[in-house]
Amino acid sequence: MSNEKPIGLKTLKDVAHVLPTVYSEASAKTLATALKKAERLTGLRLSQIPADENDWVRRAQSMVWAGEFRGATPGDQEAAFNTWVKKIASTIRHAQESVAAPVKMSDQSGAWDQIVQYAEDVENTFDEEGNRILPNMFSLSIATLRSQCGYLHPTELTTETARQALLACRVDKPSSFRNAIAAINRLVREQNQHPAIAHLLPNLPVGPIPHLRDAPLDWGAFTPGFIASRDRAMARAIALDRTQRKDRFKGKLGNGRLAAAGKHKGRRRGVGNPDSARKNHLNALSWLVRHAFPNRADAYALADISDLFTPEIVERAVNNYITRAEESEVLLNPKETSSAGMILSRLQVLAERNGWSEDVVFELEDARFDRVDSHQAREMSKEREQFVKLVQRDPAVPRAIVSGPRRLAEEAQLVFDDWASFKMRKRETALHLSMGASLLALLLARSVRSKNVHELIIDGDDAELLRPLREARPWLEIGRHRVKNRSAIAGEIPQRQWRVIMQWLDQGLPKWCEKHGIDFDENVLLLPGPKGLLSRHTYNKVWNKCVERLGVPGLQPHLMRHVLATIWLSANPGDYATVAAFLCDKVSTVEKFYARGEGAAAAKLFAEALEALDPTLEAFLTRRAA
Repeated sequence: MSNEKPIGLKTLKDVAHVLPTVYSEASAKTLATALKKAERLTGLRLSQIPADENDWVRRAQSMVWAGEFRGATPGDQEAAFNTWVKKIASTIRHAQESVAAPVKMSDQSGAWDQIVQYAEDVENTFDEEGNRILPNMFSLSIATLRSQCGYLHPTELTTETARQALLACRVDKPSSFRNAIAAINRLVREQNQHPAIAHLLPNLPVGPIPHLRDAPLDWGAFTPGFIASRDRAMARAIALDRTQRKDRFKGKLGNGRLAAAGKHKGRRRGVGNPDSARKNHLNALSWLVRHAFPNRADAYALADISDLFTPEIVERAVNNYITRAEESEVLLNPKETSSAGMILSRLQVLAERNGWSEDVVFELEDARFDRVDSHQAREMSKEREQFVKLVQRDPAVPRAIVSGPRRLAEEAQLVFDDWASFKMRKRETALHLSMGASLLALLLARSVRSKNVHELIIDGDDAELLRPLREARPWLEIGRHRVKNRSAIAGEIPQRQWRVIMQWLDQGLPKWCEKHGIDFDENVLLLPGPKGLLSRHTYNKVWNKCVERLGVPGLQPHLMRHVLATIWLSANPGDYATVAAFLCDKVSTVEKFYARGEGAAAAKLFAEALEALDPTLEAFLTRRAA
């Protein structure tokens, strides 16, 4: 392959760029310094001085060089100046000759390095006419191309070799790769403006590379009504939020002072880059259509964008995406790339901001958390690993946690039985111990997240903690709209834990309300505070005080989910199905750490495991005689 091109270096800036290919490293560095001196003596930038030997000699005749060169006498200084002029002229001549008859570099790594270095030097600079030579960050595209095609010499980059590189490209990199191809094509088309690297570029631009996965979606094939509804939906998704107060309890607290304290302000800040956000939403919609409708004619017949957002369509798109990725040798596993998670997140924003069906929002969120790469799953794995190490290091830790509610409640009961004789500090400690005992009991009774316990409602029509009436059993029931993974939590609370909780409800909570000036009869919260909901600071303070008292400092509330799972698995190795059922998660959420399976009696089975660890759990909280 011949790389000869009738291209000449235009300016001394171009000469500076080819120095590494013409001279040794030491010589190139010396000559680069000599060229820099030309800027000082001419008052011009290198990009403004022609790379012409005769023009250079003429310019040298009018230079004021006094004091710029070393020499014992004026004659010696003049000789040094003349030597410098001849050195620059010789450099221009050799550089022009090297470009006129280039030799292909045998080392492709060096060739790529030179192109990337050239792009870094030239990007965001301007020529003598004030035009930008290369756009800012141009070198990043060339570096991306090198990372994908570095095994080839740049001159060997053709449409076919680029297509092969795209086949081996990661699933989240094709867009960047195509941008990199566009960048190298620009250099090829404008090679007369980049003579310093012209001999390193392909002879012809890289042609169109066919899409590997799907043909582009033809938005023009949709009905005008669908396109209009699509644009309205995207506009709502990126519109600036109004300042408003959102009710975390969805009206359950009524309209009083307590309800006002349970609200927080909405987001004030708008989308930073609306054009980019609109493009991302459009890309997400394209993903949904392409994966949900193998026959796109069915999608083109839709009348409104909301018709596209149904649980069935979302589930079908996710299933097709995962199946396709698992069967492909090129595509990454959905659990190893975050691209699908980001797309599902954008679709969820579209659904939420447009007020579409809650079911489709839940389906999108479940798919994002459970079926593709999710940072929540990685955090879960890390926390569980930390707890397993803690248990392995100290086998007494599980026993301390399991017996914790009883121990804390017994200590609080000593003060409750003789309340009047204790001073304020002891009373406050007893209240904290009783509160902490109830929190720990709830987290041991059911797989409830810390936020749900913190905001638990115990009275009224929407009560989540239900007291037993007649022959009923104590019950916990939290709707899916209040649960992070949108799976409702409902089930019996074991009697051993309920007794601890009842101590707080019947003895601790009335005293707590009296101490903090809270109307006990109007209160509907498990953890009320002076201004409504108990502050998170106080919640954490009480929790930390109690776990330190039990000898398990550093135990976080959220880690209790893994406490239960680990305790059960230690007693029943391999019984992952029960764990999945008890955690009230979708099977796909926990299969990374547990497995799929059924478990209707999971809560009772866990209770048996706790009983085995501490046989005294059934006999506690024996009230002292008054």
